[in-house]
Amino acid sequence: MKEILVFRCDEEIHAPIDIVFQYLNDDEKIKLWNRLLIENLYEENQKDQLASKAKFKTVQKIGDNKITVDVELVEYDPPHKVVLHSHSKEGISITKYLLSEKGENTYLVVEASIIPSNLWYKLVAKLFSMAAVTNFKNQYRNLKLYVEKNKDHSLNA
Repeated sequence: MKEILVFRCDEEIHAPIDIVFQYLNDDEKIKLWNRLLIENLYEENQKDQLASKAKFKTVQKIGDNKITVDVELVEYDPPHKVVLHSHSKEGISITKYLLSEKGENTYLVVEASIIPSNLWYKLVAKLFSMAAVTNFKNQYRNLKLYVEKNKDHSLNA
């Protein structure tokens, strides 16, 4: 099956790239703006040594359900690029974070896509992509607002 783009966000954030990256890379900071994340489960000492091909489990709350998904860190080039593949029976969900400096600000591109495991999940992905877009927009609006509000405190964190 082909990759289906579900969402793309282009956002200029009024904060340095290193600070924005902290809010995409540090689990405790991610929880401040991403209401879905409960926790990421790493093998011993793996969190401190993230690199391409690292694998972990993410636990998220969607509605009243708690789900655990296997994640592979496909590309990891801090602070410029992170590509994650989440594997489930529905297929592979791909999230790409691309960051670049624009003066003293950071330009962030986020892309979320899916490679459905079969035709049924392809149809479901297309049907529910509109609801997903609203959730993604809210999440990344939260990220932008949180980083801009707290960027001065993040320098020492």
